[in-house]
Amino acid sequence: MADFRFRVPAETYMGPDTLLKLPSLLASYGSDRVLVVADPMLHEARAVDRVLALLEDRGSKAILFDEIPDGATTASAEDILRLARGSRANGVVGLGGVRVLSAARAVAASAAGTASLDDWIDGTPPTCRPLPYISVPTTYRDPFLLTDECALTDARGRRARVLAASPGTTRAVILDPSMSTGLFPKAAAACMLDVLLQAIEGFVSARANFYSDVLLERAVALAASCVDAFQTRPDDPAVRADALRASFLTGAGLASSSLGLGTAVVLALNARFQVPKASLAAVVLPYMLEWASKSRLEKVAALAPLLGEDVSELTTAESAVKAVESVRTRLGLLKIPSRLKDFDLELERLVETAEHARTLDMTNHLPRTVSTDDVFDMMKTAY
Repeated sequence: MADFRFRVPAETYMGPDTLLKLPSLLASYGSDRVLVVADPMLHEARAVDRVLALLEDRGSKAILFDEIPDGATTASAEDILRLARGSRANGVVGLGGVRVLSAARAVAASAAGTASLDDWIDGTPPTCRPLPYISVPTTYRDPFLLTDECALTDARGRRARVLAASPGTTRAVILDPSMSTGLFPKAAAACMLDVLLQAIEGFVSARANFYSDVLLERAVALAASCVDAFQTRPDDPAVRADALRASFLTGAGLASSSLGLGTAVVLALNARFQVPKASLAAVVLPYMLEWASKSRLEKVAALAPLLGEDVSELTTAESAVKAVESVRTRLGLLKIPSRLKDFDLELERLVETAEHARTLDMTNHLPRTVSTDDVFDMMKTAY
């Protein structure tokens, strides 16, 4: 049996109205000047107003930053960092998707010091004590939910970077289904496809273990059922609750396993070309499964029944094919892009992106070693 180590840095609160715990949690950390980093799109659902009102009703000073644009780079994160330092914030709340949560976590890790995010990217991580950070996801998916990592786009060349904050930066995670009600059904289903990609990558990873397998098998089954349910019952609270459970189980599983090639490609393409991560994940998912079948055939085959397929009379190889077909069927029903060329990307420009994807640490934990050429070959197949 391989060595096993597991550590979850944050408390997790999941369920209806768990957002109400936010003020008391911050108070327990001694945070009364709180920087709230929010996705600007959340104003339409009045989620930002709700958070600010909660904090101010309890006597906390809330400082809002909600100017993170689509395709934001470290330049935007530096703006948040300057605000955190100038306002002397002693706590940070992230409210949004992966882009916002990663920026907020990076700021919490750096705000008490003087170094820039560029210094961190260049190999000099913060040595200061991190500000208490609370994560409030609103899009069901954050692969770094329980790992204290953050995915940023380096402004000096639009390269994806994944930085590891000091252990304990994230003090708490709040998974409240009411914070995700503003998603359109197709967007919610696409987010769950992203969760499905992450869960499957963790399941087939070289770092997978008995613990992560148990969590990620359940995450795959829940995520797949939510992809289907969001198309027929988008307003059902039970579906949103299952989506949050899938998100949590994926985050917990990845805390002891690893993301993989598909997510590396998604992060690199998103950073370079600003194509939405969820859309890219949907395209990459079946090709990642086919790639994984070459070295983890039994594990890919084991996914088929989790995806709702009857494989009782099929061989292992046939079951693996059935798993890929099941994913492609869902993509067809959603009527979303299925090829990278659908995003007007030029194939010759993807060579450099493949190089960027290969530099991400998650590609060091794949079922088999890959080169930049291998990454590009997968991207060509998906093109």
